[in-house]
Amino acid sequence: MKLFRYLLSVCMMLSLFSQSQAATLGIQLKGRLLVTPPECILNNNQQETIHFGDILLPRIDGVQYKRAVPMRLSCTNLAKNAIKLTLVGDGTSFNSNGALKTSNPKLGLSFYVNNAKQVINQPFNVLYTALPALEVAPVKNSNANFTNTDGGFFTALATLKIEYQ
Repeated sequence: MKLFRYLLSVCMMLSLFSQSQAATLGIQLKGRLLVTPPECILNNNQQETIHFGDILLPRIDGVQYKRAVPMRLSCTNLAKNAIKLTLVGDGTSFNSNGALKTSNPKLGLSFYVNNAKQVINQPFNVLYTALPALEVAPVKNSNANFTNTDGGFFTALATLKIEYQ
């Protein structure tokens, strides 16, 4: 009998809670369907080659020998003016500032966006109508002992990834 009264009390309490007033809130959802997706073409779909020429080891400091990276971007059907760019590539093992690895393990390449260092593989936001200045400069492993055999040609490869926002 006590169990019956207890269960009856619980049921009555539950019915009181279920009769409480609930607030409602309407949610309006909006969007824009793009039938034709945005398309961007960088440098007329041509790979760019940056030539550093002859560089002297003692002068490599991440600023000296800085070269402009051509960035001619043509986009259509952009819903917004904002885009995200990422320099994609393999990083050096010696530079914590995200320099690009080269074929010479003691040499890397640092990128700059409007004179500020840009870590590779980290996206940065730009406006399509106001593209930043993109530059690259060689950096060396300051802890490495360079010998005559370390001299010679070097190469590196990076990809500029464009994302719509």
